[in-house]
Amino acid sequence: MIRKLLAAGVAVVVLASGVGAYVFLRPGSGAREVIIPAGASTIQIGVILEREGVIGSDALFGLGARLRSLDGRIQAGRYELRSGMGILSALNALAGGPIEKGSGVTVPEGFSVRQVGERVGRNTKIPAAAFLAAATNGSVRGYIQPSNVATLEGFLFPETYFVSENEDATNLVRRMAEEFRERTQALDWTYPESKGLSRYEVLIIASLVEREARVAEDRAKVAAVVYNRLAKGMRLQIDITALYGLDEHKVPTRADLQRQSPYNTYLIDGLPPTPIANPGLPALEAVLHPASIDALYYVVIDPSGRHGFTADPQEFERLKQQRPDEVH
Repeated sequence: MIRKLLAAGVAVVVLASGVGAYVFLRPGSGAREVIIPAGASTIQIGVILEREGVIGSDALFGLGARLRSLDGRIQAGRYELRSGMGILSALNALAGGPIEKGSGVTVPEGFSVRQVGERVGRNTKIPAAAFLAAATNGSVRGYIQPSNVATLEGFLFPETYFVSENEDATNLVRRMAEEFRERTQALDWTYPESKGLSRYEVLIIASLVEREARVAEDRAKVAAVVYNRLAKGMRLQIDITALYGLDEHKVPTRADLQRQSPYNTYLIDGLPPTPIANPGLPALEAVLHPASIDALYYVVIDPSGRHGFTADPQEFERLKQQRPDEVH
């Protein structure tokens, strides 16, 4: 019995050693460029490395960083790592510092050009005002941007960008617009074009969907409502459009909905003149492939942010009574 227990103990130690070597010491293969954003915590860095396939466990990465006295000391910048290289190898590479200093800046889905500029200004050496000017003065163009539109609102593709210490605003804006082109050029634009919509108008609708849909399954339904209202000549009456240019994250008041603005779809016919935010691919796909529903109205009906949809005005009034208290 004792021999069996000893043998089992040895087997556990050997197995643990093997697992540890696999997790911590794998040589890895395939170069992987990883950007560590400015101000990222050790936990956040571990999440990035696991997402990029560099390591297998962000939790064990945090433990390894503490044991190596690297917790909170990993510099921001661009690193050349390898897929599956393991935690200790990754820590060794990170301890040596980035191959290029700078900051990682993430553009979230649904940020407006102003919000992107503010984030760039906080996390890089590019002033927010310089970024905003480069993104709105027409010096950089989006590939489906009409000639009479100067702003790149909608073309700053949501992604994480490495910004070197010497990069200027115009070059960063150009890279974001180029990322948009690369990620969207091959999409299937057939459906909206069959409805007489330009690709730029698709981008405008996608920005509305991005800001309105709070859960993924609602995107294609919100897109369908926009199509249905446009087809009937109804005003879109989308709350968030009345806030464009103000604090886009506040709850609109009755006065906001009556504010004179070329973007306020309570007061204008058709679409706003430009996008109101920078949408991601899921919002664009929702507009390219809307849900097959006849709904003309929608309203948030539960705390998850899920909407209820209907074509009946009376049903819409009933659904409004289901709104969570925080959105009344």
